Amino acid sequence: MVQRAKLEAGLEPNTPLRSLGMSLSGGEQRDAIDRLIADMKTRFPSLSQDYFITTDAIGAMATASNHGGIVLISGTGSNCKMVNPDGSQIGCGGWGHMMGDEGSAFWISHLAVKTVFDAKDNLATPPHDITYVQKAMEEYFQVTDLMGMLPHLYRNFQKSQFAGLCRKLAEGAQAGDALCRYVFIKAGEVLAKHVEAVLHGAQESVLSGDQGLPILCVGSVWKSWELLKPGLTEVLARVASSEKFKGRFHGYRLLTLQQSSALGGASLGAQSVGATVTLDYVANASAFYRHTFHSSQ
Repeated sequence: MVQRAKLEAGLEPNTPLRSLGMSLSGGEQRDAIDRLIADMKTRFPSLSQDYFITTDAIGAMATASNHGGIVLISGTGSNCKMVNPDGSQIGCGGWGHMMGDEGSAFWISHLAVKTVFDAKDNLATPPHDITYVQKAMEEYFQVTDLMGMLPHLYRNFQKSQFAGLCRKLAEGAQAGDALCRYVFIKAGEVLAKHVEAVLHGAQESVLSGDQGLPILCVGSVWKSWELLKPGLTEVLARVASSEKFKGRFHGYRLLTLQQSSALGGASLGAQSVGATVTLDYVANASAFYRHTFHSSQ
């Protein structure tokens, strides 16, 4: 891919780049990244003189802004990073489905399925009727009862496949099913709590900017924004009215990328060797929701 990019840019394929910047999932695992860079230098000596590898979250924020903000990922899994203008970072989540992924497609699917299991076991009273969710679960996994779910939960478990149920739940929520709407509202709440968790590390210029705190929303679950909205907006309103943030947290805007986060990775790669890549941040990201808190909040 890199060699093809060189050709398309009119560069000599055998001339090394000054720096190759990449944003990759798992880019915070320093030992693994060091091994990857060493391997690339050995196997492809003419690819690049230097390398800079960061996380997909940091690459996304570098694509959208050079003034910092929050990256809130909700796809198959979830993650949240606060990036300050000085480059300092605060994180919440990103631990995978065993220890986190709250608010993700997997988490939404699991919450819905667990609600069905608990209701059928008479362990807990469901917040709403389970009929639609149970039928969607059985059709999606091609099972007829709870026992049939066990291979999908254990022996043949695949996180991405399990998370795929989320699309059926979104369809149900859009059609008005109360339990489907409920699980998306809960997802919105817990995603907002990720934002709350990292706000303590925000520099004032990010928190109190005139256009509001930028929150870059990455991942397929954000396609269901209207379903997440009630839970997310309620929690952030509570945060803004708290003693800690009242008068400091003036508002926020939710952004989505219009360009690949590879642009941010390339920009950070250039910065790592003292060079600059000029990006059009206005074109790279657009706001799909804005909210300003009143001074009384």
